Amino acid sequence: MSLFAKIRDVWRGRDKLPDVVGINRRNVELVYAYNKRKDYPLVDDKIVCKALMEANGVPVAPTVAVCEGLFDIPRVMNILRERDNFVIKPANGSGGDGIVVTGARTATGWLTAKGRDMSEDEAVNHFANIVFGAYSKQLDDRAFVEERIVPHPLFHEFYSGGVSDIRLIFLKGTCLISMVRIPTKMSGGRANLHQGGIGVAVDIETGMTTRAVFKGTSVVNHPETGKPLVGRQLPDWEAIHDVARRAAACVPLGYVGVDVVVDVERGPLILELNARPGLEIQNINGFPMGPIVDAALAHEV
Repeated sequence: MSLFAKIRDVWRGRDKLPDVVGINRRNVELVYAYNKRKDYPLVDDKIVCKALMEANGVPVAPTVAVCEGLFDIPRVMNILRERDNFVIKPANGSGGDGIVVTGARTATGWLTAKGRDMSEDEAVNHFANIVFGAYSKQLDDRAFVEERIVPHPLFHEFYSGGVSDIRLIFLKGTCLISMVRIPTKMSGGRANLHQGGIGVAVDIETGMTTRAVFKGTSVVNHPETGKPLVGRQLPDWEAIHDVARRAAACVPLGYVGVDVVVDVERGPLILELNARPGLEIQNINGFPMGPIVDAALAHEV
């Protein structure tokens, strides 16, 4: 059993968790201490981050097109008219805002993951909103289009209407904690926890799911599909961990969250990196990050 596993088990047996890492500790001791602000764009801009991953041989979801601005929308639309099953994203968005997942082509546009028809005019307007910075809290932005991920059967079983992802948090190259984020109808098919997704704790030694939380309540099965969430072995866990570790090593950030998806054909792919990963992952796992952070820094693992 690893040092981190021992710490986890000890703290799970306690009545109180005084060493939960709060927002202030995260910012002062982790984000500000190990992440230089000048390096944030390397992960905040998803197009820049993808290019960096590709340059270092780290697998990512294939890019269909990049929209550089309002002038570029007609060119991108011409590309998309011949395609279906793609995802539109803002380069500098966060929390899933501005992401549109499409399915089959229709007479007027495309079906979205939510089952409604998105016309070509609506797609044009969405690209315009993205490049005007509507989802990035800045004056302008870029949009990009990726091929839609076809989830590994396990994640398709969990929820077929969206893509689950695996979040791993690294400190100085060591994985501290991990979880799977699973979509629901409430979350609109997105995996984001704050939008109603389910968080499922993952044992970082084995890749086995150990605990699931939905809307602050512990659950065993997916509340909508009824599929069991706990005690499931994630596919290709060693490969998932390796791809995430390699992705974290591509950026000069000591504290970073790495999001991985598992495609049925391509295997583990990097979805994005985060220089300020959220702290809800502690509640999902049922133990605090404080002792694990201390151990990682003390041993310089």
